[in-house]
Amino acid sequence: MAKPVPVLQLNQFQVPATLHPHFYVQRLNEHLAHFEFIQKAHRHDFYCLFLFTRGTGKHIIDFESYEVVPGSMFFMSPAQMHSWQLSDDTDGYVIFFNSEFYFLNHTYKSLTDFPFFHYTSTPAVLLSGQGKEAIGDLFARIYQEYRGAEQRKDEVICSYLHILLIKLANAYTQSNKPAFSSHLLDQIRKLESLIEKHYLQHRSVEEYASWMHLSVKQLYTICQVARQKSLSALLQERIILEAKRLLVHTELSVAQVAAQLNYTDNSYFSRYFKKATGQTPELFRQQYR
Repeated sequence: MAKPVPVLQLNQFQVPATLHPHFYVQRLNEHLAHFEFIQKAHRHDFYCLFLFTRGTGKHIIDFESYEVVPGSMFFMSPAQMHSWQLSDDTDGYVIFFNSEFYFLNHTYKSLTDFPFFHYTSTPAVLLSGQGKEAIGDLFARIYQEYRGAEQRKDEVICSYLHILLIKLANAYTQSNKPAFSSHLLDQIRKLESLIEKHYLQHRSVEEYASWMHLSVKQLYTICQVARQKSLSALLQERIILEAKRLLVHTELSVAQVAAQLNYTDNSYFSRYFKKATGQTPELFRQQYR
């Protein structure tokens, strides 16, 4: 029997259930000590924020390795996979939340408005200076509110979370300034959301252009300017990323992985994967076993 992809849920961290079932915050050293099951590679069905204030190591997110030092800040969206190798003195803060909690106070907003909650975005930024202190203070305030007993504290925490995300977006944008207009950025974000929604359906370039209310040529220009790639290449990247996740973090056979990705021809999928990565699915899997 093939093992399913390990997907952690927020209720696994509510020990005891102290607040809203859609939110969790903890000191990082306590979090690491209490939940041993997070040591293995896994994914979540919620959003994650990790601030490291002490310690060193590596944080691996979707097969990319990032250095951990004091001031390292990481962002994760639902379905992303990660693991880490951290020194014993590691500390900081971890925040987990889902869209239901965020929308308590911000129904007119979308979490994809924040630049770090996209599968194509770099999921890390190194904080420094006054920005680092202000963001650390917000994590501490949220942590203290969460542990308190005041009425309507979920509303207070949700407001603090919104401010925190804005401050983080400012710090992230300063470190990752786009070389194009805000309108183009909005367009590529919309496209990326459509890709995330439909990539398993193998929809055509023409359909994506129609959803964007653009011509195929206009959509091609957006992709080239914003990502220096064609839409077909962006779609391939998303499919290959999911294939890698399934190959490494499940016991599914290659044929089962192909089926999960809606490929009816296993041989075609294997050729597609090898063309994109330079390796067969079997060889790729062996690298991580």
